[in-house]
Amino acid sequence: MVVVFLVMVLLALLWLFCALPQLPTRSLHDFEGWDYAHRGLWDAEVPENSLAAFRRAAASGFGMELDVQLSSDGEPVVFHDDDLERMCGVRKPVSACTLTELRSLRLLDSDEAIPTFSEVLSAVNGAVPMIVEIKQCRNREDVCRKVDAMLQRYPGLACVESFDPRVVRWFRKHRPQRIRGQLTAFPTKMSVCRRTFRTCLLGSMMTNLLGRPDFIAQEHRTDRNPFFSVARKLGAWTVAWTVQSQEDMDRLRSRYDLLIFDSFVPSGPLQSTEGSAD
Repeated sequence: MVVVFLVMVLLALLWLFCALPQLPTRSLHDFEGWDYAHRGLWDAEVPENSLAAFRRAAASGFGMELDVQLSSDGEPVVFHDDDLERMCGVRKPVSACTLTELRSLRLLDSDEAIPTFSEVLSAVNGAVPMIVEIKQCRNREDVCRKVDAMLQRYPGLACVESFDPRVVRWFRKHRPQRIRGQLTAFPTKMSVCRRTFRTCLLGSMMTNLLGRPDFIAQEHRTDRNPFFSVARKLGAWTVAWTVQSQEDMDRLRSRYDLLIFDSFVPSGPLQSTEGSAD
């Protein structure tokens, strides 16, 4: 019994070591007080991850979350899915298309093209804070390096996040001053993620060992995750994705530091963008 107890204690200590966030904890004060529009402020008329959606979010006083990956010729573009079928009606991976090919497509039959990350940064111009999700991909070193270079020149407030802990680790190693977050979801029947070993590792916070994230971005419908609760007590900031009703927004404000929303326009904390950008 003593041996079993000691083994359990050692395993618990090992988990604590792996699950630790960035310590000492860094302030997210500049990011607080904003609600974050998921892929911009989109609706049936304005497609997600479009320049129109990002301009609309900024003009409405919302921060924004967006997705970045690379075209086949190495240009950071803002697009969520791995392939183009849902948003552009083309059965082809984003990573297999050149920037010219991507720019020839339109988002959901609108007049909006797939924007480059550079175009989005220019359009927002520091008016509101950004949460930049770097998509999982084989060329993660390239996308990390290029996103980092652009953010170094950007006058506004931006942090990075990813489901890939190796991306979070890249920023820990090469740009430690950049606020970074680990995306996760607990593998329950309500989870939007598949039940895989990798998902279990993310949900258990074990991958925090690689990136030592400042915040954990949790799929809020799976936040009964006990590991998430402990990580928060260890000092991790918390971000909820993706909130889709005012009722959930009101309920989650006291539980999370930042909230990412879509499918509705929330009431609540809004920052003024007056004078924030030219």
